[in-house]
Amino acid sequence: MYNKILVPLDLSEESEGVLPLVVDLLNPRGEGILLHVIPPGHVRSIGGVVQLASQIEEEAREKAMAYLKRLAGQFGDDSRQWSCAVSVSGSLPDEIVGFGLRESVDLIAMYTHDRKGLAKLVKGSVADKVQKKASIDVKLFRPRELVAR
Repeated sequence: MYNKILVPLDLSEESEGVLPLVVDLLNPRGEGILLHVIPPGHVRSIGGVVQLASQIEEEAREKAMAYLKRLAGQFGDDSRQWSCAVSVSGSLPDEIVGFGLRESVDLIAMYTHDRKGLAKLVKGSVADKVQKKASIDVKLFRPRELVAR
């Protein structure tokens, strides 16, 4: 059992599927942290209206935080504590690992799409990069593990 688990989520139903499995790994008095990383905003102009990077980031942050809080609320009656965080970074793997270190988590638990061949070469794998960079334990949940549950 782990006392503090970081769960990076990409706003997909697949990544949400790891949550029941994470609950099984988390100490009954432990803490789970739901994290979503958003990319840095860029100034854009739409129909002559300029939207600042900070506005774009703030909108994305609010949307992601509402999503994370909704998920955390599903475990509200549980004795475990759930918190939510949204970070801005140009590198998902670096931010996930850095956040885990800053929060002194025992485990990073995340979904992996488990891509193979060309898809893996083209899209890469954030989960694999996190696993290679982290000095913290990393547990990857593959699609077949979620189906078996």
